Amino acid sequence: MVDQTDSVVDIAQFLFDQLDDNKTPLGLTDVFYGDQEKIPRVPAVAVESGTKSREINGAPRRTLNTITAYLIIYHSKIDASVQVTRKEVDLLAEAVESLVHSNSTMDGLVIHSLVTEIQSGYSAKGKTDIYRSARLTVTATSQSQLPLAR
Repeated sequence: MVDQTDSVVDIAQFLFDQLDDNKTPLGLTDVFYGDQEKIPRVPAVAVESGTKSREINGAPRRTLNTITAYLIIYHSKIDASVQVTRKEVDLLAEAVESLVHSNSTMDGLVIHSLVTEIQSGYSAKGKTDIYRSARLTVTATSQSQLPLAR
């Protein structure tokens, strides 16, 4: 059995690996660990580590951890048809959401995970590039044991 994690890096790496392994069926050209200043090809996804919070969840020093990561989808430059690209990026965001939900325990790293929010919009890159985009917030919950106090 894999121990549960309390690491934002572990969560982001798992999501990166899951997306990279499935980029062809999703129709992605690139998957990045961390956001990029320039997007060489689209559609692409950048995995950004997010926040971690903990609360005491039992003695001694057992914690309940909430970890977030962000998946930023860059679909296409804005010069394409607005209505068509809006629908396409929304469909891609939902396909990525389904992939995340297909392994809710992240192979045992967490108790559960889910996409808690999808935001559609635009993203500026470099000095002139504006992309149709979507940002998915992935929230994962785990438990861990902190070292005992002396």
